[in-house]
Amino acid sequence: MVTTRSQNKNSEPNPGEKRSHTKAATVQAREPETKHQKTESSTKTKSGAKDEGDKGSEQYTNGESLSNPKIRQLISQYGELPLSQTDLSDPDKPTPDTILALLLNAMLSSTRISHSLAAKTVDLVIKAGYHKLDVLKKSTWEERTEVLTKGGYTHYREKTATMMGDLAQLIEDKYGGDLNTILQLTSEDPAKIRAELKTIKGLGDVGINIFFDTVQHLWTCLAPFVDPRSLKTAKEIGIGDDVHALWKEVSENPEQMCRLASALTKLRLEGKQKEFKD
Repeated sequence: MVTTRSQNKNSEPNPGEKRSHTKAATVQAREPETKHQKTESSTKTKSGAKDEGDKGSEQYTNGESLSNPKIRQLISQYGELPLSQTDLSDPDKPTPDTILALLLNAMLSSTRISHSLAAKTVDLVIKAGYHKLDVLKKSTWEERTEVLTKGGYTHYREKTATMMGDLAQLIEDKYGGDLNTILQLTSEDPAKIRAELKTIKGLGDVGINIFFDTVQHLWTCLAPFVDPRSLKTAKEIGIGDDVHALWKEVSENPEQMCRLASALTKLRLEGKQKEFKD
């Protein structure tokens, strides 16, 4: 396991920071909201409660009410929720489909392949419905290989197609069809979650860091987290590489932390750091 300063901090949350949401995840998974409801629920106050018609809560969601101007600009310009530009129905809900989509994204994005090709492949995988366990289970190795090839995932397509099939079987056999079960098995302990994820074929430390980055607004026990590579970007643009200082800057809000991590990743992968240097 790669040992970093950020991981050490994240593996031992401060007292009172742990946010249990296993029950909420189960309820939301059973009762998906309509697109109209989704829009309303994504506008939240700092406490996480809905505040209908409150313009201020909208500003908070967009990062506009944050005190640090650079972080505010960063989130406003590049802080999209992970996979929000794909065909994924509920990127802001911890449904089994969303968690599987984020895991597939981590798996596909952690290999030695360009960011653009990985993003294209993830988009096609979701279009094919492979983030839905029943669809992934019924797919053939040849079908998965074809989708990966269309995305430009040529060097790793055969191995990855096999791992995706193995993943579907593992989720059904070990987690009862829902990756959210991992939270119960690990008592929502970040270190135990990391150890559990490392048992999944095709998911190493880099992939797990990507998953932690992108799932922390749903598995809130993982917040705050920033990929160690993106922490270097944070330091480079002048907002510092102290995860807990950044956590305070976003008022200890898991969704805002996820948006910040997402923005830093985009800056790093697309070489946009100059936009935020003083």
